Amino acid sequence: MARITTPVPGYSGPGPAGVMFQDGVGHSDNQAVIDYCRSAGYGIDGEPPERDTPQMPDPREVTGPVQIGAPARDAAVDPRPGDFRPPVNAGEANPHGPQVYAPGLPGGGHQPTALAAEPTPSANEDGQNSPGRPPQSEPVAVWREYAASQAKDSDEAAEVEKMTKAELIKKYGG
Repeated sequence: MARITTPVPGYSGPGPAGVMFQDGVGHSDNQAVIDYCRSAGYGIDGEPPERDTPQMPDPREVTGPVQIGAPARDAAVDPRPGDFRPPVNAGEANPHGPQVYAPGLPGGGHQPTALAAEPTPSANEDGQNSPGRPPQSEPVAVWREYAASQAKDSDEAAEVEKMTKAELIKKYGG
């Protein structure tokens, strides 16, 4: 039976293949377990466990990090003309102050993903211009009123009352 010592001095508990260690020492007669323990850094029959000591690299031989992709840039500090939805007041006010704020993530909140063209007012039966499209932040009642004014017939106007705000914006939001 081989005497196996752990790489961690004084360890007590289960080891590889169920070998139980007490104060850093265990025993096994299974040759496969003994070979595994030897290759994993355990001491066998009085041989001290092999301890890997990491070698410190020479700093003169270490190369710097390789950058992958474009360097990070804060649009609030360094705005550029091609930035999509840059922060409001970017480059003009303190980028960490309350005057500079992000307009929101694309598709999230109440803001559209891209700038929407303002609808052109159309003349209704009285010759008057219909009211302009309400902002997305308006309640569903305002959107229903607007959609009803844009409806082509009474059936479409009746259907407006059953639509959700998202459906109204999708259909009548331009």
